[in-house]
Amino acid sequence: MRSTILNKKPKRLWEWREYERGSLIENGIVLNETATFIWKLCDGKRSINQIIREIMKEYNVSEGKAKKDVLDWIETLLKEKTIELN
Repeated sequence: MRSTILNKKPKRLWEWREYERGSLIENGIVLNETATFIWKLCDGKRSINQIIREIMKEYNVSEGKAKKDVLDWIETLLKEKTIELN
């Protein structure tokens, strides 16, 4: 499943608030700095592949690590129904 969604464009479905130490989605999910960075990129315009590349640049991590972290988080957000894939 993971490789089939790399070109999909995740779009946020919930409102959220950003705080000094992270963010909070209105359904109660707390986001750390990295999760907030990914969440902000879920704008319906960027593909998951593009988000992975942004994570690689921002955090200077390997493609494998960025891909795993982004896909894990995208799967969580999908399970919680806080994003949709277009």
